[in-house]
Amino acid sequence: MTPSAAATGTAAPTDAPPASLRDAPWDDARAAAHLLGARLRDGLPSAAEPVALDAAGGRILADDLRARADLPGTAVSAMDGWAVGSAGHGPWRVGAPVLAGHAPAAIALGPGDARPIATGAPVPPATAGVLRSEHGDVAGGILRVNALAPAGGARAGAEIRPAGEEARRGDVLLRAGTRLTAARLGLAAAAGHDLLRVAAPAAADVIHLGDEVVARGVPAPGRVRDAIGPALPALLAACGLAAGSATRVPDDPRATRDALARAVAPLVVTTGGSSRGPADHVRAALDGLGARLLVDAVRMRPGHPVMLAELPDGRAVLCMPGNPLAAIACLLSFAPPLADGLAGRAVPALPRWTAAADLPGGGSATRLVACALDEDGRLVPVAAQGPGMLRGLAAADALAVVPSAGTPAGDAVRAIPLPG
Repeated sequence: MTPSAAATGTAAPTDAPPASLRDAPWDDARAAAHLLGARLRDGLPSAAEPVALDAAGGRILADDLRARADLPGTAVSAMDGWAVGSAGHGPWRVGAPVLAGHAPAAIALGPGDARPIATGAPVPPATAGVLRSEHGDVAGGILRVNALAPAGGARAGAEIRPAGEEARRGDVLLRAGTRLTAARLGLAAAAGHDLLRVAAPAAADVIHLGDEVVARGVPAPGRVRDAIGPALPALLAACGLAAGSATRVPDDPRATRDALARAVAPLVVTTGGSSRGPADHVRAALDGLGARLLVDAVRMRPGHPVMLAELPDGRAVLCMPGNPLAAIACLLSFAPPLADGLAGRAVPALPRWTAAADLPGGGSATRLVACALDEDGRLVPVAAQGPGMLRGLAAADALAVVPSAGTPAGDAVRAIPLPG
């Protein structure tokens, strides 16, 4: 299978080592990351943990989610109105109201009976249908249909949700491997669940490289503040990964190699040192550890010197440039497909938005352009988005994935939504 197959959602085989890619196309590099994640998954024990619903957003179901009861559990009214004992125009004698949250009534309705009923309340036995509140009038304790009612009056079975209409007890509502969105968490609650078993995310140890980087305060001349480290835990979580250890390492070959060797998480992420400058030692450190370099640079801007490697013990290494925008562009490009491979999922297709302005191409490279969404939901490039800048990214909603030929205004373009 070619790497591009995984990028389109095709399942990846894991019984053969992936081919090495030099100066890889962006989509092929993403496919290589997915394939590496799938290979890494084969060597990891599956782990799951119970999590409360309000903490399970974004997590991956470890087991099928089944309904613990019928939904709804009993026949209920779909509307405010009157439960009536016979179809047609009535009239009906109005009895006591039926409210949501009460047990089903024990006394059946007679053909000439009606009871006011709230949405979601259990219908009394022998209810023929529910007449909507706007379709009837009550005078002197007697309900009659009005001019707004359908020609036939109250219809048999109208506005009643039968027991089990949405699901029967034991029905599979969501399959294992599903990412839990807000709507899916609501479904789990409706199905009677308080805790869900979710897959424990694979951890990523982070190694920050560079003599010039400081972690706190205003940097002195010649130094730079670490703008990547504070963002990485949230970015990793958005990619489906857990933040492990974080280590700062000077520009030293031995220290770089030792830090890579000491990392214990299945995934190691490095920032800085991935290029070929005199202070860039990641490539030599990987070689010294016997790593297999799977992707050596990607035809993308920013982020060209990104690398993807596999250590002899099976750990994956994602080596990103040190410039903040370039690093974040690389992480959002390659960590999600790697995490998808780890979870046994295909890589989902990226959403497409309309470009509000021309998005020039990058020669032979894919350009990742920070864009904001305008009031019409179109992508508008933001200012201040050089590789070492973050001001533009802070104002953006997505990274447009601009092909080498560019995207004219009005055309659709793939985009990576920025995590909130």
